[in-house]
Amino acid sequence: MNPVNTAGPTGTATGDPDTIRATRAAPPPPDDTPTRTIDTGTGPGAAGTAAEDRGRVDVADQVVQKIALGALEETEGVGGTAGTVGRMLGRADSAGHPRVEATVSGRSTRIDARISVAYPSPVAAVCDRARAHVVRQVEALTGLSVARVDVVVTALTVPGAARQTGRELE
Repeated sequence: MNPVNTAGPTGTATGDPDTIRATRAAPPPPDDTPTRTIDTGTGPGAAGTAAEDRGRVDVADQVVQKIALGALEETEGVGGTAGTVGRMLGRADSAGHPRVEATVSGRSTRIDARISVAYPSPVAAVCDRARAHVVRQVEALTGLSVARVDVVVTALTVPGAARQTGRELE
């Protein structure tokens, strides 16, 4: 049998026609998703291998946003941003979820969060707990260092309080 040796834009294939071993190059990240490259320095053989030979890890801004959002939702006393449109439409859940923006730059990230705090929780204490939990989760799950977490409290919410949803007709 004649060995096969082909190369194309998506990878290479080598071997005889009956047992072809193919390798495929990983597709590049979508162009519309902002990503940043970090070198985690971990993994098998990392100690004796140069960083550029180990590969790279790209963490998108959206990934950090989702991790931070999850951390905020896990924090006691944190609610979503109060929405005046939701209240005008009579939605009982207008507080929704916290809102998060994240920007990754090199090996660090900056996070901006907009939350509501459950009344009568102490606002400063809730913000400190939320900030600390976001930092722990993002650093543990991405390997990035968190340079800054800015928290804006948009409202105080009363948990379980029924909002008036409109005028009742008699």
